[in-house]
Amino acid sequence: MRAAVFVCLLLGWVGVAMPRRLRGAQADRLAITLYYEALCPYCMKFVTSQLNPSMVRQDRLPFTDLTLIPYGNAKTNDDGNVECQHGVMECELNAWHACILEHHDIAQSLKLIACMIRGKKNRLDKCADHYQIDVGDVRNCKKTRQVNDILRKYGEETARVSFMGVPAIALDHVYDADLSGNLTDNFDAIFCAKYKEKFNKQLNNCQ
Repeated sequence: MRAAVFVCLLLGWVGVAMPRRLRGAQADRLAITLYYEALCPYCMKFVTSQLNPSMVRQDRLPFTDLTLIPYGNAKTNDDGNVECQHGVMECELNAWHACILEHHDIAQSLKLIACMIRGKKNRLDKCADHYQIDVGDVRNCKKTRQVNDILRKYGEETARVSFMGVPAIALDHVYDADLSGNLTDNFDAIFCAKYKEKFNKQLNNCQ
């Protein structure tokens, strides 16, 4: 996987409600930033088999400052239009993800995005129905704005980081290529270790 992740080669912070059982008003959070694109096979695999299980099933989300950046290897051409590695449909899907992130907290956003990314088409309505989340604001965002406008800030965020492929994962606001490669294969174990190292706390269900 570490080597394969680079198939998606370059061509060219949100609050979470805290469970009552946690001590104090808010747990310490470890920052994780994922740079990805909607149709990259390795991004899809990482989100569905590593990130989402860790955040949801292992309950890491209350301890995570999770940021999702749906842009990946896209580029802005000379006319100011965003061109995505996997074509127009990927730009459309990235924009849908961006609208979700703009209008929903990270817990709801991750549910919707992890559900949507399992397919190669817009599954917003199906995913929203499954989780009983009102996405009228998301539809309005996508309907009333151009893809270039929706994705602009994500392109600016992505331009601040130098990576060779996606998924690219920054831990504690630092991107390291070797660590990112390891995280794509062993996300939860590394998250646990880094959390304990930073905050001197052992999370539940960590090996």
